[in-house]
Amino acid sequence: MTQAQTAPVALRKDLKKDFGAVGDGRTNDQPAFAKAADFFNKRATTAGGTARAMLTIPKGIYVVGQQTPQGETPDVLRLMNCRNLAIEGEDSATTEIRYASGLRYGAFDPTTRQPYEAPTAMFTDGKYAAGLGTCIVLQGCEDIQVSNLTINGNSPHLLIGGHWGDTGIQLAADGVFISDSRKITLRNLSLHHMGRDGVQVLNHLAKSLNDPQRENIVFENSTCLYNGRQGLSLTGVNGFRAVKCRFNHTGRVLMPATGKPLFSNPGAGLDLEPQDGFVTNVSLENCQFVDNAGQGIVSDRPSLSQPASTKNIAVAGSLIWGVTNWSTWVTQPGFLFKNCFIYGAFVHGCQAATAAEATRFVGCTFEDRPYHGQAAYGPFTLHSDSYAKRMSFTDCRFVGTHNYLMHAIPATTDSASAFHLRNCTFLYNYTQPPQGSYDKLLGAVLSGNTIFKNGRQSTSNHRTAFMLGNSADKSMVVRAPGTLQFLAPNCYYLLVGGLDVGRLEGGAHGSASVTVAADNALVLNESPGRVPELYIGPTSRLIVKKGGSLEVLRHTKVSIAGQLIIEDGAYFFRDPLAEVSIIGGGKLQVGPQAIKTKHPKLYSTYY
Repeated sequence: MTQAQTAPVALRKDLKKDFGAVGDGRTNDQPAFAKAADFFNKRATTAGGTARAMLTIPKGIYVVGQQTPQGETPDVLRLMNCRNLAIEGEDSATTEIRYASGLRYGAFDPTTRQPYEAPTAMFTDGKYAAGLGTCIVLQGCEDIQVSNLTINGNSPHLLIGGHWGDTGIQLAADGVFISDSRKITLRNLSLHHMGRDGVQVLNHLAKSLNDPQRENIVFENSTCLYNGRQGLSLTGVNGFRAVKCRFNHTGRVLMPATGKPLFSNPGAGLDLEPQDGFVTNVSLENCQFVDNAGQGIVSDRPSLSQPASTKNIAVAGSLIWGVTNWSTWVTQPGFLFKNCFIYGAFVHGCQAATAAEATRFVGCTFEDRPYHGQAAYGPFTLHSDSYAKRMSFTDCRFVGTHNYLMHAIPATTDSASAFHLRNCTFLYNYTQPPQGSYDKLLGAVLSGNTIFKNGRQSTSNHRTAFMLGNSADKSMVVRAPGTLQFLAPNCYYLLVGGLDVGRLEGGAHGSASVTVAADNALVLNESPGRVPELYIGPTSRLIVKKGGSLEVLRHTKVSIAGQLIIEDGAYFFRDPLAEVSIIGGGKLQVGPQAIKTKHPKLYSTYY
């Protein structure tokens, strides 16, 4: 039940009875909406104009869109400075606002009115512009509810012109546009086949990144499907919540006349892109961002020299599925993903200056799961190549079914930039070998229980290579208390910068352990200009099980303050030019039946 239904209504108006709409799917009802907008806008200036009112839209199909010869199309229902108003359809399945067929959208020659394709990439000559306006505009409004409606942009039946703007067609053709408004609720809406966005919110009410005055924009139980540029654009807002909404299939409408999709960059399910303002305190709960031509979610920071303009962005319990593009592209600060399913590659992460700015994941699953038989996008489930800092993963799973798991390299090699993983699981779920690359996790701190193992569907016996660490000091760290277990067979882990197991610093306590199971090889490799070190702390241990392998190559160092245990039947290769030292009560235990050579299948090939 909406707020409008629970509060007393001082004034009720009916779009058909009071403003002359027909709703028969043939008559153009734009004049009726214009009359309704004029009535409520004038009422807003009267003494009693803030008492609660309701505009009901009975079931029917209301055709809109009246375009001038010059290509100008006015907004359908433009409300300005209105208060306490509910706009309610009977039901989104039976109450539809539909744009007329044959409207022009894009660049057209002003004389011939034929589609015009400009020779330059950037084209903004207004004489050539043919836009569609916006269906519902809320400008300077407060306490408005819009519910139980379908807004159909009818894009397959538009006449598409040439590009206009910087890319694609950047002209108005939106379902709902919210500007400088507060306490707005959009509920049970279907916004589809719009030329541009399903919904855009562009508020400039917040005075700073930490402005305490929330705007309370709510979007519930709604869908934004098959739109041309975005399902949802958040270009300025402080306080936005979307619950049980779908932002899918952006840029997927194939236009019959051109044979090409109607697509304008970014073409995302959701774009969080502050425009001369801020996007803060955003919550997206139990939503979908699936099969968009652009990214499922995108939030790109144009330059690190610009001050931060996003903060406290939480995505929870949501499905993000990239099929022909990245599932998620985030470089802006302040993003938290919690209990999300991320299918297709996540890319980048924030180059965070503080922990609060860092991109964080809690309870998320990263997987290259196919979409209706089509492979998920990207060679990895996570792709962050020398860009992000401080990115963290807690209780996350990385599942490879066709592609590799991750390409994760922090922006710099200092310890503050390292990625942090706690209680994470890496699952190799391959039925055939992935092609073209290998896994990298360079510069990470591991805590809790970290496990590499096979998934339930794994049948491939290919050799998996995983590069761990880099040339920075302590680049791969297993923090106490914590465990690291290499359990999946036929896996080769190359330590290019060393491994630190359970170093107790700054009053830390507890123990750490590393287990190398059968048919796993852990290789400490030389690095030009330095001596990589395998360090085992005083309360910690590294165990190589029967059939497992530890290789210590030349110009490397092993420091044992705890225990290094090589079981009977395990492989242990130590190059004569490698240094092994015992610290304090440390112990090197090599079983009498240990095999002092490289693993016969998982050996290094460096010399």
